[in-house]
Amino acid sequence: MGRFMQLRLPPFLALAASLLVSCGSPPKKNLHHTEVSSKSASVSQFAGGYTRFQGTQFLSFAELKELVKNPQPGGELETKVQRLLNRPIVSNEAYYRGMRPTRAVNPVLGETLRVATWNVEKSLRMKEVAALLKSEAEFERLMDSKAAPKGSEKYTNLMRERERLASADVIVLQEMDIGISRSGYRDAARELALALGMNYAYAPQQLEIDPVLLGLESIPDGRGGEVRHQPDEARYKGVFGLAILSRYPIKSAQSFQLKAQPYDWHSGEKAGTDLAEGARRIATEIVFENEIVREMKVGGRIFFRVDLDVPGMPGDTLTVVNNHLEIKARPRDREAQMAEILSYIRDVPHTVVMAGDHNSAHADLSPTSVTRIFSRTTSNPQTWLGLGMDVLMAAPAAVNSGRVILNTAKNFHSPMALHIPVVLPNKTRGLFARIEEFRFADGGAFDFRGDKERSINRSSAKLANSNEKAIKGQTPTFRVQRPIGPIGRSRLDWIFVKAPPSAQPEGKNSYRLAPHFGETLTGMMEGLTLRLSDHSPCVLDIPLQEPSGI
Repeated sequence: MGRFMQLRLPPFLALAASLLVSCGSPPKKNLHHTEVSSKSASVSQFAGGYTRFQGTQFLSFAELKELVKNPQPGGELETKVQRLLNRPIVSNEAYYRGMRPTRAVNPVLGETLRVATWNVEKSLRMKEVAALLKSEAEFERLMDSKAAPKGSEKYTNLMRERERLASADVIVLQEMDIGISRSGYRDAARELALALGMNYAYAPQQLEIDPVLLGLESIPDGRGGEVRHQPDEARYKGVFGLAILSRYPIKSAQSFQLKAQPYDWHSGEKAGTDLAEGARRIATEIVFENEIVREMKVGGRIFFRVDLDVPGMPGDTLTVVNNHLEIKARPRDREAQMAEILSYIRDVPHTVVMAGDHNSAHADLSPTSVTRIFSRTTSNPQTWLGLGMDVLMAAPAAVNSGRVILNTAKNFHSPMALHIPVVLPNKTRGLFARIEEFRFADGGAFDFRGDKERSINRSSAKLANSNEKAIKGQTPTFRVQRPIGPIGRSRLDWIFVKAPPSAQPEGKNSYRLAPHFGETLTGMMEGLTLRLSDHSPCVLDIPLQEPSGI
């Protein structure tokens, strides 16, 4: 035993361990390149003839309660559910009220289109989000004056972040509620679109039918008793989904349930928890103050595409794809969902922005069990590699421990890190490899470039132009309630941009319609007196012509 007690990690393993606490971002030296110097006149060369409003038929409260017992009821109710889950809501009301976009002019990029993506955590703070994006004064009121006193550098940066998000031409949103008690029964997409004067499309993803939300079951009140939620049956719609807001009019919108659904949100949640899952949830709440609760739903992850009328782009069209991949699944399951989504957009000849919460984590967060842990552990090649090194090769325990530490450091905040099967695996790499290697029918591809002149912090790493790079890996976009240093933070949200080859006459080095200065707006999440979401927004700029200032 003394021999093992005296073992020390080799220098390279000590370095790997130290990398686990390196997750800060380099200075944003190109920040000034995102400043808007002027605005163009209002864009007015639109084709017209857009749908003014396309609504949907919501389920009654009684029908939602029926789905608790049977998520596939058949008959008229089943038809109604499928119609709701496979047809987007579309509103060009802002356009018909006379709202017209102007184009930001930047001395470096010229005229630009600004795109943002944000998971707003079940629309819990949608009232505040709408208010602060509409009003600079409201945002200032919500600032933490102690952390960012007026006139300080942090104050200035917070105001800048708010302006960069509020001025976006396209905002891609996840976890948008319609008629759910937790978010005040709001129609979140419509409310935010009205506040910002934008058109919008909304795609229902799931129906929230957990018995607790519907008032069918009681929950502990924290004082030894129980309390039962009393929903407003007339206002409860239970719709959970995705939205795309746009200053440009919407030509068309398409949404439907994916075929790849690795997790059943009805039966999987209804099954309850065993000892292993219960212990995991308790530990998560104690360590990170993040509560994991049951979420029974009908429906799953979706494909959501919106085509916008953007004069000056090839075909006067921008295609936006909003993704929210499954969190309760293995990385390879999310890769299968991505493969399906890519198959649906292969023939798109326009500029494409694909953005959203890709849940690009290494872990499977679906409910676990003792049996499942045993099954997956015994079928995992890494388990047998470790045993082989220990038993057959008589390797000291520190070698295997060191291998685990090294791999953890390699993958930490780096979902695109090198994948070495079995020995040093990175199970999330396949998702990004699939996106990077994908080719559209016109030969176009998603832009994975990183250039010091075109990334926010002068990084030349892959995807640095479109997604902010950190010192180690990518700048996290998600954080638990109480992170422990870099632990409890992850990069889950991404923006990918494809420019059609026909729009790049100067060849492969052209940067027209390419992503520039991708940034994670972390300050907005950590510099206010309330927590708007567990995700930070991401934003980038797309020049409509070849940039001449770089």
